[in-house]
Amino acid sequence: MLKIYRVLFIIIGATLIGGFFYLYLSYNPLESNLFPKCPSKYVTGYDCPGCGSQRAFHSVLNGEWRKAFDYNALLFLLIPYGLLVGIFEWFPSLRGHSFRRILINMYTILTVFSIVVVFTIVRNL
Repeated sequence: MLKIYRVLFIIIGATLIGGFFYLYLSYNPLESNLFPKCPSKYVTGYDCPGCGSQRAFHSVLNGEWRKAFDYNALLFLLIPYGLLVGIFEWFPSLRGHSFRRILINMYTILTVFSIVVVFTIVRNL
């Protein structure tokens, strides 16, 4: 019975992720009202670290890498970092790996946080 739920969960998850990718591939967040607007920008008038992420994701899916970088360059650092952290956390056999200790330690996390803060300040100057 548990196996049926697991298969069902995978099918539903794959369908939702596929739909998500289809939406971002087919519709430009800049021109469509399907996508949420940034509440931080709406309230303060300043770009948050994530501003432009939806447009960048749309551009990447459509092969427009330069445009995606212009929308939000920070994603090109944070997405690979986040994926690596996720991989090392997801697979128990990798949790003791020495590279995981480099990825997930106080200094690396403070460095990433500092980069996000500096990026946010610079993009709003």
